[in-house]
Amino acid sequence: MKTFISVLLTSIIGLNSFAQDQQAKAILDKLSAKTKAYTTIKAEFQYNINNKEEGINETQLGKIEIKGDNYLLSIKGQDVISNNKSIWTILKDAEEVQINNLPDEEDDEYISPNKIFTLYEKGFKYKFVKEENGIQIINLYPIEADKKSFHRIALYISKEKTQITQVKVYGKDGGTFTYVVKSFTPNQGIPDSQFTFDKTKYPKYEIIDLRE
Repeated sequence: MKTFISVLLTSIIGLNSFAQDQQAKAILDKLSAKTKAYTTIKAEFQYNINNKEEGINETQLGKIEIKGDNYLLSIKGQDVISNNKSIWTILKDAEEVQINNLPDEEDDEYISPNKIFTLYEKGFKYKFVKEENGIQIINLYPIEADKKSFHRIALYISKEKTQITQVKVYGKDGGTFTYVVKSFTPNQGIPDSQFTFDKTKYPKYEIIDLRE
């Protein structure tokens, strides 16, 4: 989970030439407007980590529910709940719950999972690459590249639906992290209680409060 949260950010390329890519900007502005109009988002995704040098090629399935700044993320035996004040990480195999403060938005190694569909809005330059089979591909390059662990993010956007279908992160260590959206359902009712940890559901779990 730490990898999922920390991996989405970084690059070092001639960025100035991409600053005025109006085609990319128009696509991203349209995507942003549509995404922000949703009251809620439910999505299922496939997450792949690939690093040939380290012999890693792992695929996981996950799902996320988003309502405003709140989210519930489930991936590989973990549930991560945030009410925009605290974060509860439920480690099912260890029967443990870790509670943390919400990280500072200025933290270069953190991006909230609920920003996955709007991550391009802050801290990136962008460039339109191509359109292929109805999918528009845009590369993102982090402005403060030296502070990031990756050098590029590729967004794959459905032209018909104006929705992100895939996010591919290219790490500086040669690894790639790919998120493929398998289903995307907006504007379904989600109760606020979904984004608050209920300890009565985990009576045998050890609760570790790491908040300061």
